[in-house]
Amino acid sequence: MAKIGILGCESVTNEMNCVMIGCLGNLRSREGLFKDYPEDDPPELVGIINCGGCPTAVGSDRIWQKVQALVDYGVNAIHLSSCLVQLCPFKDAFITTIQTDHPDIKVVEGTHFFHDEDAFKTGVKELLSQRVVTPQRMNDLVFKRIKLPDEKS
Repeated sequence: MAKIGILGCESVTNEMNCVMIGCLGNLRSREGLFKDYPEDDPPELVGIINCGGCPTAVGSDRIWQKVQALVDYGVNAIHLSSCLVQLCPFKDAFITTIQTDHPDIKVVEGTHFFHDEDAFKTGVKELLSQRVVTPQRMNDLVFKRIKLPDEKS
């Protein structure tokens, strides 16, 4: 049985109140980036960790202990959440850290697909800056009720 962990973006989880419904829904239905796990051997979710916030000077070392905790529980694959893959400038450093310390761990870039990646990025920008209506949350983006600034803004 594949034992997996998910590494999510702290900003998306904490500042935008994302409950990872896209990640977990695709895991349950074995869609998106979970579709390649064997039908007769479903993946087991061991745990969800987040990156610890934009790492600045400490870089990818912010995830080391968190990844180690998943490894201690037998994880053999780590999925980077799709928002982290799309938004994080440290994604490649996180992958390098995981693969350097744990070369036997499979790293998968993503959990689910976006219907429109550009719309997702525009929506995230608004959620982080809150220029139009406050408060807006990740569910506003997911359920397509997010309010965006005029094109000139």
